[in-house]
Amino acid sequence: MNDVLKLRPENDSPADVFEETPWQILVVDDDEEVHRITELALSEFVYANRRLEFINAYSAIEAREKLLANPGVALILLDVVMETDDAGLRFAQFVRQDIGNSFIRIILRTGQPGLAPERHVLTVYDINDYRAKTELTQDRLYTVVYTALSSYRDMMALARSRQQLVGVVEELETLSEVTSRSFRQALKTLVADTQVIYYELEKDISPTQHRQLQDVLELSRELFRKVDDLARYSESGRYNELRVPVDLSTLVDDVRLDLRESIEEMQAEFDCDDLPVVMGSRRQLYQVFYNLISNALRFRSEQPPRIGIEAKKDMDVWRFAVSDNGIGISDADRQNAFSLFRRENSRDVPASSGVGLNICRKIVRWHGGTIDLKGDPGEGTRVEFTLPLIS
Repeated sequence: MNDVLKLRPENDSPADVFEETPWQILVVDDDEEVHRITELALSEFVYANRRLEFINAYSAIEAREKLLANPGVALILLDVVMETDDAGLRFAQFVRQDIGNSFIRIILRTGQPGLAPERHVLTVYDINDYRAKTELTQDRLYTVVYTALSSYRDMMALARSRQQLVGVVEELETLSEVTSRSFRQALKTLVADTQVIYYELEKDISPTQHRQLQDVLELSRELFRKVDDLARYSESGRYNELRVPVDLSTLVDDVRLDLRESIEEMQAEFDCDDLPVVMGSRRQLYQVFYNLISNALRFRSEQPPRIGIEAKKDMDVWRFAVSDNGIGISDADRQNAFSLFRRENSRDVPASSGVGLNICRKIVRWHGGTIDLKGDPGEGTRVEFTLPLIS
């Protein structure tokens, strides 16, 4: 067996080997003997070069005080029946709901399993493991604690990574917003000044100079449009906007009201399902439906636009579709439909950057959904996307 042991060098002290902060374990039980046996059984336990530090509580009330005083607790070994028959369950509810800690691993140890049915307890109280005290031998207790601490460590590492990613995204969004705003203002001034120069010198310059100045004016306008699109893209779909219940039926009514002039002018018809309430940013979801409906109006055929809006529940998502009877889309355009600076070129429609669909994709992704575009030339288009159900 010696070939699998990892021996400590002779000049290392135990303090050198276990210099990491110990794992804090909160033991909650009204039986003094349970505390003593638990500490004895786990006295040699080490995980990730960290020993255990035991914090003892003999009632649910005391456990609350100990937990609030020790926010670094990683694992709770919890009895059910203490000062009341459900004291342990009430304490678990306090951990998960009152203080909102979903990271701490909770292992329920009960001497009276019948008082707390396992399936019900695991589901309702978000318990990570459920054991009868009689089955927890030293080896099993070791395994249970090892698994719980491994899970806790991974969850905390994931939370730290997510927090770091949030910081990076916030910095990028701020940089993008400030940069695009600054460039947009500078280019707006450039376009205005170029126009003034062009009209003042129009009669006093040669045809070649006239053409060159006109090219400068058109290029500055094009650059302004691109920066303006980039600014709109950076301002859309912010991940950290407040998510609230959004009534999509009311939202689509607001979109149609804002597009009323175009709708009436084109005599557009709508066929809209009863739309659900979803969890999200109302501003962002408004932008999605506004972009899709305005595209359906813009890419109309010779016939009055007919716009359909569908919603269907499918497992854990809502599936939406916005369809029209417009000019449709070619295979080449469909493959590049979500490119940021794709240009839409049609004999009947003015060219644009195509940033609208990309904004829709960004917003839908931030909401945890997917989006796709279907259609053929002369047969209209259909944009399908999903949003999660409210859990």
